[in-house]
Amino acid sequence: MPDRPIRLMLIDDDEEDYILARDLLAEIADSRFELEWLADADRAVDVICEGRHDLYLVDYGLGPRDGLGVIREAVARGAAAPMILLTGLDERAIDLDAMRAGAADFLEKWRLNATLLERSIRYSLQEKEHAEELERRVQARTAELARANEALRDVDRRKNEYLSLLAHELRNPLVPIRNALEIMRLAGDDPSVVETSRAMIERQVKHIVRLIDDLMVVARLSRGLIKLKYESVPVDRMVTTATENVRSFIAKARHELAVTLPAEPLILQADSERVSQVLYNLLHNAAKYTKAGGHIRLDVERDGEGEGVVFRVIDDGPGIPEDMLEAVFDIFTQVKRDDEGGIASGLGVGLWLVKRLVELHGGKVEARSGGGRQGCEFVVWLPTAPVDSEAA
Repeated sequence: MPDRPIRLMLIDDDEEDYILARDLLAEIADSRFELEWLADADRAVDVICEGRHDLYLVDYGLGPRDGLGVIREAVARGAAAPMILLTGLDERAIDLDAMRAGAADFLEKWRLNATLLERSIRYSLQEKEHAEELERRVQARTAELARANEALRDVDRRKNEYLSLLAHELRNPLVPIRNALEIMRLAGDDPSVVETSRAMIERQVKHIVRLIDDLMVVARLSRGLIKLKYESVPVDRMVTTATENVRSFIAKARHELAVTLPAEPLILQADSERVSQVLYNLLHNAAKYTKAGGHIRLDVERDGEGEGVVFRVIDDGPGIPEDMLEAVFDIFTQVKRDDEGGIASGLGVGLWLVKRLVELHGGKVEARSGGGRQGCEFVVWLPTAPVDSEAA
């Protein structure tokens, strides 16, 4: 029962019934009631549908109308408050009809007392609260299911887009490979043509292998199968490995690459292969989205507290929109940018791999950008020693 007074309305054409109900309610000590009386049966349905009361007591006999008809019509019009049917007749059929009409309870006047009336009101209000709570849960669950269905549709859409992208990315290198083979066939034994075609095939095969390697790493990371192989490794060695692997791609785009290392040697307890992969992916990503002839920097320094190493990959490309600075690390995500000549291709897994591999080392990565063609910066922090001592 609510703490505030319970608002009741008695719909009855007999004033003596109103006085009886008022006196019975006054005998109930634990609750407070505000009782109004409506004798006009013709207005009863409209008043009930207004819903200004917590509960309605409806007399069965209302002159030319009957309480069952009032309750039935009010329910049909969407009345939400519970209604209790009162009758002076002792008929089982009326009880059943009341339930079918939508009444919350059925009370016989000749045996009515304060205890019975209070119990009926309390149960009716509790049933209403339970029904409303159930409705809220159903609506919340329906909303959750709607979101889940939308998420599934989004996943399905992204899967289809990804499969299309994957087919496109794998087909791209096959075209120059096929062309190179045809040129070799037509050139016969011309050594220069054969060597040029062979180099073309080698580059494209390496590209395919790199795509497949990335997909395999994604699958292993997703299943938790990658274990880092920690070793004491000089930072400059991992930087050299990454820059050598990406140099041909950078040269093809006519970019300038500048690398800055600290004067003192830095040693990391890390998986050198995975750290080199992180740096390669960041450099490759910078080169891919920067206009031909751009500038790319890799700056390495010890952090201010001496507990880690900071790697910064900076480009002067078109930048990243502010609302995408976190989303760029989501798998299969590619930022739609005006790359001004940058090579916007790939599977959208490179930065996801960066984030996962950095976090496996206990580090963190952040994307920064001024947007509006002001370039972007990726900052990686790695601890000098494993966060988990057992990992070493």
